[in-house]
This record gives sequence, structure tokens and C-alpha cells, in this order.
Amino acid sequence: MKFIPNIITCLRILASLLILFVPNKWFFPLYFFAGLTDMLDGWLARKMNWTSPFGTFLDSLADLLFFLVVIAKVVLTITLPAFLLWGALTVALIRCISYVIGYFRFHQFTSLHTYLNKLTGLLLFLSPIVLLIVAIKPFGVILLTCALLSSVEELIIVSTTQTLDKNVATFFQKK
Repeated sequence: MKFIPNIITCLRILASLLILFVPNKWFFPLYFFAGLTDMLDGWLARKMNWTSPFGTFLDSLADLLFFLVVIAKVVLTITLPAFLLWGALTVALIRCISYVIGYFRFHQFTSLHTYLNKLTGLLLFLSPIVLLIVAIKPFGVILLTCALLSSVEELIIVSTTQTLDKNVATFFQKK
């Protein structure tokens, strides 16, 4: 039973990969399935005390894959304003630098579950709905600002902390 959250996370990985290859009419069902499984796996793991280092790694990997797939799908489908495209590339570069530093400092994948990362994930998850109501430029600025702040915060934490806690809530709580 303790592997159920990991199975749910694997379903999110599969749904994320399918987003790239299925017709656009399947985007929203797969997108929302991936988002719901993201919330469900962590909640279930914590509620039932089924957390594990492998599950944390798998969840972080699934989050990263989902983010990259959605960005790729959006870039391939929608013409983005240049500042949003460059901003997204900047965020991706900062995250890559953070992962490289984390790997060399802690010998593992160091994606963190900070409040800002969770807020960025929530905004990304809600973006298809919000973009039906709000224009892409103002919402893009909000999402990009949150993503930039969360990636810089993660880089600072990974670069300065003495012991790695992937579930650190914020820079101000780091050890």
C-alpha cells in the first residue's frame, strides 16, 4: 500500500509525456489529470505516512517533467510575447544552475518543495483556466515573476544551506 503515492506519481509522468504526443483535444484532460495527481500523491503520502526519499525524488522529477512538457506544448502551440519567452528561458536556466550546484554539493537532484515553488506550480496548473479570462501578458507577468522568485530562492537555498531539506518551506526557514 505504501507504494500507491509513487504509482500515482508515475501516472502523472505518463500523462505529462502523453501531452506532447496526443492531439490538442486531449491537452486539458491530461493536464488536469496530471495536476490532480500532483496534489493527490503528496497529500496521500503525508496523510498515510508513506513518504520516502525515492517518492520525494520521483515527485520532484514529475514536477520538472510536467513543467517542461507544458512549456514545450505552449511554445509549440501559442505565439508568446518575446519577454515571456525570454523570461521562461531565464527561469529554466536558473533552475538548471541550481540543480547542477545541488548535485555537486549534495550528490542528488535538489528540486525543493518551497512555498514559492508550490505557488508557481499552482499558477501554472490554473493558467489554462485563467487565460480564458485574463490576457496572456498580465497573467504571464504574474506567473513569470513568481517563477523567477521561486527559482532564485531555490538557487540561494541550494547554494547556502549546510544540510539539504527538500521540504524546506522558504529561504527564511533554511538550515
